[in-house]
Amino acid sequence: MGPRSGQRTLAGAGKAVTAVSRWCRAAGGLLGVLALLGASERGLAAEPAPVAWYVGAGGGPGWSTAMDKMGYNRDTTCSPNRNCGGRVVEGFRWFQDLVPAAGRTFEVTAGRRTGRLRVELSATQQTHAAAVETIGITYLDGSERAPRIADSPYTSRSTNSVGDLTTRTLSLNVYRDLPLRGSRATPYLGGGLGVAFIEVSRLYFHSDYSCRPGRTCDPPADRYDTVKSADLRDAVPAAHLYAGVGFRLSDRLALDLKFAYRAVGDLADRRTYRRHEFPGLAFHESVAGIRQGSVLLGVRYAWAAGAPP
Repeated sequence: MGPRSGQRTLAGAGKAVTAVSRWCRAAGGLLGVLALLGASERGLAAEPAPVAWYVGAGGGPGWSTAMDKMGYNRDTTCSPNRNCGGRVVEGFRWFQDLVPAAGRTFEVTAGRRTGRLRVELSATQQTHAAAVETIGITYLDGSERAPRIADSPYTSRSTNSVGDLTTRTLSLNVYRDLPLRGSRATPYLGGGLGVAFIEVSRLYFHSDYSCRPGRTCDPPADRYDTVKSADLRDAVPAAHLYAGVGFRLSDRLALDLKFAYRAVGDLADRRTYRRHEFPGLAFHESVAGIRQGSVLLGVRYAWAAGAPP
């Protein structure tokens, strides 16, 4: 977004940092409890089976940084309340922040452990309610819009909103277990690559023109009304980093606490206005800087290779 990125509001980012701090403190406390409970127990096998399959599921809170949302169209209309002075308009660009609220995450996994190495396939969904904050609008070439006409008979107001930001990922992950001698707690580190299916739901924009009382508008004001209503979707690459600890409850069952960080590619989509002076006109939207995290509490169920689950 260039110099406009410096105009980003800090409210959404501040809320995200506060939420992350709260979740990290809670997760750190739970990690401490697991460490205190990590003494070995004679009723358990001395070591897990060297080769085993497992399945798991978990959920917890998620966070996301504020994102850059940008768009453009090829609308050649000079707004009736602006003095274009004969200028040829080739289109418009808009620059916005997409600010997410605290979210929720759910994950299911299936994998195979060989010694201290685990290879896993995971499917995750993370959802955030979101708000959009407009930074500015320019013409397509990046120049400022024409000045408003002080005594124009036309007046306008606009509504701009979004619904949820949803990230669904499918990834192949590799973990390295770091077992502690004589303890049921096993820390681990991991990473993965995959694909993310991004959706920004209920994107809505309405620019409503009207004629000032006692004035005459020619052409009629509603000729310039604009409505867009769409869900934006894209499939992009995703990279994941993990750190966590597993706590063995039995030979087959383990409690799992995991910090997850995700970076995904930029969403880009093209949709058509629901209402516009030029029917069928398309607009293009993009969302960049999608960085997300979560704290997941779950369970894993394992069985030795060759044994029934």
